[in-house]
Amino acid sequence: MYIAVLLCIGGALLWHSVSSGADGSGLGCYATPPAMFPGLPDSGQLRRSDCGGPHDWEVISLLRSDDAEERCQRQADAFLGGPWQQSRVVYGLLEVTDQVRGGLFCALAETSGTDAAPIGGTGSLKDGLRGDRRLAITCLVKDDENFRYGDCGEQHAAEVVGALADGADVEAGCPAVAAGYLSLTEAELRDRGDLEVRWFEDGSQLCLVSEPDDPAGRHDTLRGTVKGLGRAPLPR
Repeated sequence: MYIAVLLCIGGALLWHSVSSGADGSGLGCYATPPAMFPGLPDSGQLRRSDCGGPHDWEVISLLRSDDAEERCQRQADAFLGGPWQQSRVVYGLLEVTDQVRGGLFCALAETSGTDAAPIGGTGSLKDGLRGDRRLAITCLVKDDENFRYGDCGEQHAAEVVGALADGADVEAGCPAVAAGYLSLTEAELRDRGDLEVRWFEDGSQLCLVSEPDDPAGRHDTLRGTVKGLGRAPLPR
């Protein structure tokens, strides 16, 4: 059975012709040969893998409709327990050309940063935005032209402070979200002068805070969370 992967990264649609595991059982987890990532070559093979072991993709549904991309995103939200855009996860549409089955697999993969390249892992991604929210984006570490998803206990450049509802104006709404996260009023946050409110322009509705741009190009100067910081000095 052959599968073609439609992976959405940075607005680009990338196709690959690949094959599934020999059992052809469909739903489950799949490992990708190391040569496929990074760089996403033209072809490769996916092999069926136990979700408890190393794998790159977790298939969550088989779709047959023309609105597969929209349905895959909704199903990713339900599977993760929150908006997939606010997680360390990307989705892919894997076209199944098997004559009996056909359709598209909706598959999820964990990534390490805003470059959206799958990194592989062990265990299921299910409920990754529930409970301890282990797959939530928290703090961002500068990594060349991208950001790596980091831990707030390490030196980092920005911290996610919350998210707005779909369709909300991020420019108007994020300052209030950031102020509440720091236990300040919006005026008090502006008066601090050492933090700026930012947001992703990718539809994720995530609001961030970071230090103002440094003329010397320094970044990753924060260490520790700013949650509830109030008027206290920045964590260094």
